[in-house]
Amino acid sequence: MSEQLTKTALDPRIRRTRKLLQRALSTLLADKSFSDISITDICNEAEIARVTFYQHYDSKEALLLAEVADFFTSMYEAVDQDALDHFFETGEMGTLLSAQQIDLADPSRVRLVGVALQYAGSAVRKLTIESFLKTFAQHETNLDEQEIVVLATFYVGGILTLLEQFLNGRLPITPLAFQAAPLTLLRILRQGAIQSGIFPD
Repeated sequence: MSEQLTKTALDPRIRRTRKLLQRALSTLLADKSFSDISITDICNEAEIARVTFYQHYDSKEALLLAEVADFFTSMYEAVDQDALDHFFETGEMGTLLSAQQIDLADPSRVRLVGVALQYAGSAVRKLTIESFLKTFAQHETNLDEQEIVVLATFYVGGILTLLEQFLNGRLPITPLAFQAAPLTLLRILRQGAIQSGIFPD
């Protein structure tokens, strides 16, 4: 993704085009595997010219990973930092869960993340860690840089494993319960790191 497109990502026309492409890919994935979908298929479904596609993404993999980035960035940005600090200290969810606005029940978004894990797992993990670090760097928090990096590394591995189990139907819980699971994992990881001396108390 070019620097220019990154800088202009807030332009409504760019957001609209990217959403059309993401929606087209999601629609196609209902009937075809990712490997069988071509850029031409995506453009035809979105009713967008190929040249327009390449103004936004250099490949269908880049399109897929962009949606994954949006998914996790939305999830992280929805977390209220004060509520998160309170949860770390007490274990009480309070308003923390209700503050998360991402809709994990949206089958189109979940399908895209699942496909990305299948076809580009290592890239998804790297991207998810980067999203975690970038988001937490933008908020005031009681965590220092070392804590955030350690948490990001272990947390992302855990949440992606949970997500894979959830997508494969091996984690039969509601979307709301699934939203609570990563937060609980985050607290457990932090407590374990403190107890083992990795983090200061």
